Amino acid sequence: MTISPLFRKTEERTFFAHHMLLHAAQLEIEDAEASELGRYNKCLASMVMVALAIEALVNAVGSRAARDWSSFERLRPYEKIDLLVEELGIQRNPLEEPWCTLQYLGRFRNDIAHPKPEEIICERILPQAGLNKTAFDTPLSKLEREITLGNAKRSYAAVRNLKGILADALPESDRFGIFADMWHGSTTIHE
Repeated sequence: MTISPLFRKTEERTFFAHHMLLHAAQLEIEDAEASELGRYNKCLASMVMVALAIEALVNAVGSRAARDWSSFERLRPYEKIDLLVEELGIQRNPLEEPWCTLQYLGRFRNDIAHPKPEEIICERILPQAGLNKTAFDTPLSKLEREITLGNAKRSYAAVRNLKGILADALPESDRFGIFADMWHGSTTIHE
């Protein structure tokens, strides 16, 4: 009787949440581009995922680059970015991409996480055709007006760009798993 051999399979991976958040954002953008049905909610979901991905990304890089992780971990996301920029010697112009969009995303994240009531008054003089066309339009808050396909795409691109900048600034030995979700493993015959 032949006995089938057994194998020992070992896999190792460091989980970094920014990969799943950016992937979810990408899928929402693709769906929003493909159909107007639910576009607003898909853009909202994408922008929230991207805003959350920033902190996940800087935590991933910070876990490898920050000298004092326990102090680093308590900082706000944009304080973490400042520290990493300094620590890794990254050149930054706040008026250029991705930095200006990252500032925008910081404000968006705070607005969506801590929304305040907003009184909206919209008054227009319209002809009958305009009145018919806008009869069911909802007046939008400042926050709601930010949620567009263009802003979702711009935000996603900025965080992807930041991921590349941070990964490239790390020593080569610390890059594994930061830019792409990676794992390694081995298989041997189990005796």
